[in-house]
Order: sequence, then C-alpha cells, then structure tokens
Amino acid sequence: MRLGVAGLGLIGGSLALALRKRHEVRGYDVARETRDVARAAGLGIVDTLEALLPADAIIVATPMTAVLPTLAALVPRAGSAVLVDVASVRGPVDAFAREQSGRARFVGMHPMAGRSESGFAAADPALLIGRPFLVVPTATSDAPAMAIAGEIARDAGGVVTVCSAAEHDRIVALVSALPLALAAALSIAASDDEADVSSFAGPGYRDTTRLALTAPDIAEPLLLANSGNVVAAIARLRAVLDELERAIAERDAAAVRAVLARAAEARGRLG
Repeated sequence: MRLGVAGLGLIGGSLALALRKRHEVRGYDVARETRDVARAAGLGIVDTLEALLPADAIIVATPMTAVLPTLAALVPRAGSAVLVDVASVRGPVDAFAREQSGRARFVGMHPMAGRSESGFAAADPALLIGRPFLVVPTATSDAPAMAIAGEIARDAGGVVTVCSAAEHDRIVALVSALPLALAAALSIAASDDEADVSSFAGPGYRDTTRLALTAPDIAEPLLLANSGNVVAAIARLRAVLDELERAIAERDAAAVRAVLARAAEARGRLG
C-alpha cells in the first residue's frame, strides 16, 4: 500500500520505520528538524501535509491536540484515502467523524505501546511488536477501511482488537491514564517528605514512577480529554487504597493478605 504518516514522534516514527518494510511510506512532520532527522534515517519525507496524498491511507500520529486539525486539513483532499489516527482518546475523533460523514473514511488505530521518551529519536519499530492495537470504527468506517487499518496494525507487528470508542476510552483510562496519575501522585508524595528520599530509591520506586516523566503534551490530553473515565478510574483506585489503609491501620493481617492476594492474581494475568 501507499501510506502517509503525519507526525513523526515516538509512535508515528515507530510506525513509519516498521511499515516501510512492506509498504511505500512517506512521512511528514511540522518540525523541519524532525523531517531532516527522519530523512537522514532513510524515510521518504515530504515537506507539506498535502504532499502525503494521494495514498491508500494516511496515519495521523500527531500530538493529540493536533489530531482533529490535521484530520480537518486532510478531509478536502483525502479522496479514497482512509484517514487512520492513533489518538489515545477516541471520543472527540468519533464525534468529528460523524460530522464529516460522506466526506472521508475515518478509523481509529491506537497502538498500546510507548515509553517515557518522546520524539523521532526515541522511535523504534520493535516498540510495536506484539503490542495490542485497538482498532476503533467510526460512523464512516466501511469494511474496506477497517481491513486497511487492520492490515497496517498487523504489518507493524501489532495484535488487533476491534472495540467501540466508548470501550476504548474506558480501557485507556484504566491502563494508561490511571498509571500516569498514580506515578505523578507517588512522585510528589515521596518528594514532599522532609528527607530527600531520591538517593534511597530502588528499582521498585523507579519503575512505579517512570510515567511521571511523560511529556506534558502527551500526559495532559490523556487525562483531560477523557476526564469522565479518568475520574471514575481514580475513584476505583482510591477505594482500593482506602480498603488497604483501613486494614493496615487496624493491623488486620488477614485483610492485608486478602488485598495483596487479589493484586497478585490480577497482576499475574499480565503474564
């Protein structure tokens, strides 16, 4: 297929590097420096968004705040190209697609992958191998468009799961936004201690707080654009913490063990 990738950060860059093995891939980024680095890495690079077209599909992998403006700019020239975006919150794109019915075909394709580093320098096709790709239909997604999104996901090394926008956003609130919120809260709680605990931190603390380093342009939209689901997820976490706090305060060993056993069982399902 002839593919365009708009946005060559961590995810867009990783997708472009992975997909060029099987497809004709052209990339674009608003930052000239990023385009130059991606070109030096051997990617086919164009200097305007419109130059990605014509194509079988355009993958919009910009920061989340730029996804809708980028899609809107592509719609008038999209033609038969499927507009695939990797936004980590589906509700706004789902609403936009309904408004654009008949003008273009939209499909969500969210790779459940990432790392704290951002930008093309952090891009790595290995980041996507074996990762879940949530493929999310919109009101404009026909069968051929869904097939193209699925093929892109699989050719990038992903494992495809199809779900609704509502289910996607509920899942992402629990497995992406909530860990980010917890990492931020833990980092602040520990640093507010009277003593500087950072020099004593072991791998457990470092692993648990890693997401506090997430770039603000990724973290803030992940929390705010899906606020209803994120608030509900935080409430679920608070309920478990309250339960554990009570058990500890009451020195109830059986209750503590019960919470820890549930936690170990849940974590064990990750493999």
